[in-house]
Amino acid sequence: MEKKNFFIIIAVIALTFLLGATLKFYRPGVDKQASLASIPLEKDDWVGNEFQFDESTLQLLNPDQVFSAVYTNELGKNVHLFVDYYSPTNKSGSIHSPRNCMPGSGWIMDKTEARNIEFGGKLISAHRIYLRRGNVEQVMDFWYVTRFGETANDYKFAIYSMLCSLTFQPKDRAFIRFVTFNDPISLEAMENFESIYLSEIYSHLPF
Repeated sequence: MEKKNFFIIIAVIALTFLLGATLKFYRPGVDKQASLASIPLEKDDWVGNEFQFDESTLQLLNPDQVFSAVYTNELGKNVHLFVDYYSPTNKSGSIHSPRNCMPGSGWIMDKTEARNIEFGGKLISAHRIYLRRGNVEQVMDFWYVTRFGETANDYKFAIYSMLCSLTFQPKDRAFIRFVTFNDPISLEAMENFESIYLSEIYSHLPF
């Protein structure tokens, strides 16, 4: 009986080692590549101009791909679209939560609220943050994208990333955010922009 228990313990240790090594070194491929540079700068009445982040910010984030542009509609309302993507093999880059980055950049978060955005027959679990710095007031909608779905919750994002590893799915991830000024017309314009551009954004991501 003791000999049998010994072999069971050895087998469990071996299986644990193999599982740990597999989770550490196995990198499932993706059947579709991201192509953020091809997101259109013109659609309907929106026209975009690329917005370049400073090199130090990009080095800090270190994404595989990034898209950043400020779009303007015929009423002169602006929406800043930012998307970055991290491949399964990217170990040096990381998505930074706006809850940490924005206060660190001098913005005050006046209010936050959950926001469900309808897209493709489902609801995206986004989050809206009302920001203020000096006399400037802005509103941001954002969320993270993983193989387990979208979330704007930092803890769920970490859990989704872990579940991707445990189920041997690609651990690529993306961050999507929209920013506009905090006034009723700008907010309405941003929601219109989201409804128009979400299909374009997702068609250029591999999820």
